[in-house]
Amino acid sequence: MTNTSAGLGALAGGVVVSCQAGADSPLHSPMMIAALAASAERGGAVGFRVDGVADITAVRATTALPIIGINKEPHEGFDVFITPTVKSAVDAAMAGSQIVAVDGTARPRPGGESFADIVHALHKLNVEVMADIATVDEGMAALDAGADIAATTLAGYTQDSTDKNGPAFDVLAGIVSRGGRVIVEGRIWTIEDVAHCFELGAFAVVIGSAVTVPEFITRRFVAAAERAVLR
Repeated sequence: MTNTSAGLGALAGGVVVSCQAGADSPLHSPMMIAALAASAERGGAVGFRVDGVADITAVRATTALPIIGINKEPHEGFDVFITPTVKSAVDAAMAGSQIVAVDGTARPRPGGESFADIVHALHKLNVEVMADIATVDEGMAALDAGADIAATTLAGYTQDSTDKNGPAFDVLAGIVSRGGRVIVEGRIWTIEDVAHCFELGAFAVVIGSAVTVPEFITRRFVAAAERAVLR
């Protein structure tokens, strides 16, 4: 199947940095995303999560570290938008991703495709699959359908999972207790969060806003300053 030494195997026990910027961000350009990745690599990141063919291509040109590629593609009438189709997944792979993250929930997808269809297409390309899920049952179902690993990316963001109070430690622990491999992604803000993820058995962690969104980082410090001044 896949060469894990060049993909997931290289992420074990490490910090993956999500290098993404929305359309309204000053960092919204492939050059900026590649610069974020290069900076994170200097800090010890073991890989990157990157959205879209242009940004994946730019990051691939600057690093040999594994890329978890995604393609965010909203489709009218569908809630699934993280790499929702076979084409979106293949495009992310061909741009230079060793691993492709795919919405691993059971929600309907455009064109009537299934999660298993996307897994099959990626495995034919020797690319590993990370299933973005929200619940323990979704994680186990995705692993049973062929995903190489589950990730807690969607925990708190679906109808079946609305708790946004910190990282999804419960989902992590539940999947690990059932023998599944898990990457924790979402709402990781502190070094204590990272340590607890690994204490609970996480394979790796993905950190985004706490590293690569200066606006959010600045707001946290400004809020702390304002609280101190008001005392």
